[in-house]
Amino acid sequence: MKRIFAFLLALIMVTALMSTYALADDGLEEMTMKMHMNCGTSDYVYTAGEKFAELVNEKTDGKVTIELYPNSALGTSADCIEGLSIGICNIVFDPIDNLAAWSKLANLNAAPYLYSSIDHYRAVWEGEVGKKILEDIGKESGKVLLGAGLQGVRVTTTNTPVYSVEDVKGLKLRVPTSDMYIDTWSWLGATPTPIAAADAFTAIQQGQVDGQENPYGASVGLSMQDCCKYVTETNHVYGTDTFTFDETYFNNLPEEYQTAIAEAADEATKYLTDLAIELTEEKKQVFVDAGCTIIETDISEWMDAMDGFLEEKYPYLMEYAELIAAADPAAE
Repeated sequence: MKRIFAFLLALIMVTALMSTYALADDGLEEMTMKMHMNCGTSDYVYTAGEKFAELVNEKTDGKVTIELYPNSALGTSADCIEGLSIGICNIVFDPIDNLAAWSKLANLNAAPYLYSSIDHYRAVWEGEVGKKILEDIGKESGKVLLGAGLQGVRVTTTNTPVYSVEDVKGLKLRVPTSDMYIDTWSWLGATPTPIAAADAFTAIQQGQVDGQENPYGASVGLSMQDCCKYVTETNHVYGTDTFTFDETYFNNLPEEYQTAIAEAADEATKYLTDLAIELTEEKKQVFVDAGCTIIETDISEWMDAMDGFLEEKYPYLMEYAELIAAADPAAE
């Protein structure tokens, strides 16, 4: 049975490659690409995905069409990343850390307190440091990563007030199913509980956990304003989304298409960062209007509490963390 499955898998891959080679030999034929997204259609990440599709279509004179599949319509992010090589989808537009199973370096996306400001973030991801990180993750994972845009800055929404690091001790917090998030909150003394984002509302409502952490936009998308009384602006992670392709698939596209897609990815992710900055206050206002208390905390206290975390838990990320720190315009 395993041999049959392996043969069928190989046949699918060969067929996909043959169609790609046929496209290259024939010149610029029309083609359609399927793009997985785990966000919903009301999320500004989806808006950036639409922008990418428009730009690719425009830059290829209408010959390449990108079909968007939001709300994980094609499967989970892990399934779709795994399925890039066999054509389940052709593009994954999601947070970089979803690639951690293929490249440990992708954990960098969820590492806490790497950036001092939005300007620092943009200097990294719109500059040479970001390009190096994307290339190195791509080499480790057998993928091509294009563009890097701000998904949002993560805050913490809870039903008990969190004014300082001390208030986190023992707090039951819903986190993504990611070692970095689990380790971060464990380090701070919380009790992190990995739960799917779609189940976060029910888990909080039923008292299984005391809260969760996400950017304002994603938190509103999960209706956290209806089940949490407090928002603490911990600003602990600046999450980055990227366009991910299977390396073999991308490299067998016509060169003109590769160039057009790369340019569109850069433009669309810069647009995403602009949207994230612009709409954060609007999403924050949703919590204010719902009667939630917004808590501004001393970020330096949280940064001090995380001192030594990466060195002990993720030493292989230190080289990149230092590159990020050196790219801060405020440090020049």
